[in-house]
Amino acid sequence: MSSKKGGATRKSGPRKTNKSTFWVYGGILGLLLALIGFGIWQGTRTNQVLGEDFPIASREHIPDGQKAVDYNSDPPTSGQHYALPAEAGFYNEAPADETLVHNLEHGHVVIYYNCELVNAAECETLKQQIKENMSQAGLVRETRTIKLVAVPRPGMPNLITYTSWGRLYRANALDPNEFQLYVSQNRNRAAPEPLAE
Repeated sequence: MSSKKGGATRKSGPRKTNKSTFWVYGGILGLLLALIGFGIWQGTRTNQVLGEDFPIASREHIPDGQKAVDYNSDPPTSGQHYALPAEAGFYNEAPADETLVHNLEHGHVVIYYNCELVNAAECETLKQQIKENMSQAGLVRETRTIKLVAVPRPGMPNLITYTSWGRLYRANALDPNEFQLYVSQNRNRAAPEPLAE
C-alpha cells in the first residue's frame, strides 16, 4: 500500500510556464534598458564638440613661396594659401602651412603631431596610432577620398592638434575616440569647397 504525503499531487506545468514567461519578459526589459542606455550614451558622446572656432581669415590664393600674413591661429585654420593642396596621407616632413590651408578649404582634417615631447620609441608608436586611426576613419561619401593629412609640427606645446576649416582642437595624447569624433564632426563640414578632393 502506497501513500502520498499531503494527499494531493502538484502539477509542475504552470510553474514552468510562469518561469519561462518571466525570463522572456525579463530579457526584453533588459534589452530595452540596454538600448535606452546606449542611446543616452551616444547622445552625450555626439553632443561633445571638440575644439574652438576661429574667424575665417580669407580664401585668397597667393604665389608659391610667398608667406601668408593673415593666419589667426597656430596651426592655421583658414587664410591665404597656395594654389595646390597637399595629397592626403601621412607625412614625416610637413608641407608648408600655405599648402595645408588649401587642404582645409577642401574639407580635409589636418592632424599635427609633435614628437619633441616624447622619446623615439613613443614617437614611432604615436605615428603608427595616427596611421591606424586614419585608416579607420574611412572615406568621405561625397568624394570617396580620405581627406586626412597628418604632419609633424615641432614646437607645439601639446602632442596632437586637429584642424579643420575654422576650427582647432589641441590634445595632450592621442585618444582614438577623440580622433574619430573630431574627424566625424569636422571633415568635409563648413569647408567652402567640400566637393573638391
